[in-house]
Amino acid sequence: MKKVLAVFFLVVLLAVTMAACVYAAQGESSASRRYRIAMLPKFKGENYFDGCYVGAQKAADELGIELIYDGPNQAESTNAKQVEILNGFIAANVDAIIVSPTDAEGIAPTLRQAAERGIRIVTFDADTAVDARAFLVNQATTDAVGRGLVDAAIPQLIENGFGPDQSARMGLISGTGLDVNQNEWVLAIQRYIKAEHPWITLASDESGYLGGDIWTPGSDETAAQNAAIEAIALSGDAKDGSQINVMIGASSMSIPALGAAWNAVIGAKPNVVLTGLCTPLGLIDYILDERNPLNTGVLWDVGDLGYLSVEATIALLDGKIDPATAADTTFESVLGGKEFRIDPNTGGLELLLGPALIFDPSNVRDYNY
Repeated sequence: MKKVLAVFFLVVLLAVTMAACVYAAQGESSASRRYRIAMLPKFKGENYFDGCYVGAQKAADELGIELIYDGPNQAESTNAKQVEILNGFIAANVDAIIVSPTDAEGIAPTLRQAAERGIRIVTFDADTAVDARAFLVNQATTDAVGRGLVDAAIPQLIENGFGPDQSARMGLISGTGLDVNQNEWVLAIQRYIKAEHPWITLASDESGYLGGDIWTPGSDETAAQNAAIEAIALSGDAKDGSQINVMIGASSMSIPALGAAWNAVIGAKPNVVLTGLCTPLGLIDYILDERNPLNTGVLWDVGDLGYLSVEATIALLDGKIDPATAADTTFESVLGGKEFRIDPNTGGLELLLGPALIFDPSNVRDYNY
C-alpha cells in the first residue's frame, strides 16, 4: 500500500511539475528570452567603433542579451572580409545581426540570405540596400551632418577673410567612394553650400563625390595619411583659387591625419581651416593646440549609437517594432524619444539618434570617447 501511495504521489508531482512548465512556457514573453545578437562594424581597433561597442555592450548587459562583436582590422576593412565574418554569424544561427557595411551593395546578397533564414538585419552608422535590412539606426540625417561640417568651418573662414564677397576653395577627404553614408554626406555638403554659401566651391566629378578636390583613400590608415599630406601641400589662404582654403575630413581617420600632416610641415605652416568627423578623443590634442588650425570637430555620441542599435534590435525581435508601420512614430528609448522616418533619399526606414554635435576647445574635454 505504501508503494502504491508513493507511486501515486510521484505521478501527481510529475503532473504538477509538467503543468507548471507548460504554464511558464506559455506565460514567458519573448522579451525574457536571451537573444544572441551579432554586431559587425566596418573595422575594429579605432575610437569610433570602439565607442559604439562600449555602448552596445552596455545595452546588452542592461537588457539581458548576448552580444557577439567582431569585425575586420582596419587594414582588412573590405567587403570580402565583412562577408566572411557575416557567414560565421549566419552559421552560428544568431537571432539578429547589426552591421555597418563597408560596401552597401556588395554585402546585400549575404544579408538577404541571412534574412531568409529568419535572422533579423539592422544597419547602423552606414546603410545597405533597403530590401536587405529592417531599418537603419542613423546617427543623424545626412543633411544635418553636411550642415554641421560646413557650419563648423564658417567662422574660421570668415576670420581668414573669406565670405560672400570672397570665394573659398574646399577640399575633402572621404572614404572608399563606395561608403553610402560618406557619399551622402559629401552630396549634402554640396547641396548646403550651393543653397546657403555659394562662395564656397568644392570641385568633383559628375558623380558629385569623387575626383576634383575630393580624396577617397578608403579605410587604410597609411593611404589616409598620404591623402592628408597631399591636401595640406595644396592648402593655404590664397584668395585666387590656387590653394585649398578649407579641408574637411569625412571619416574618423582622415581628420586626425590632416591635423598630423599640418604639424609635420617644415617651415611656413599653411593658414587653412580644418574640421571633420571624428571622436573628441581622436581630435582633442589638435583642438587644444592653439597653433594647429584643427579646432573643431563634428560627431554624435557614439556610445549612444551603439546602445540604441542594440536596444532597437531587441524591440524588433520582441515584435515591438514593425518596420511596415513604424514610419513617423517615436521609439521610446532609455536615451529619450527617437523618431522613425522614411529616408527621402532611399525610401528606407531609419531610426534617428539625434542632431550632429560640434565640439571645440570649450567643450571637447566633456566627452570621453
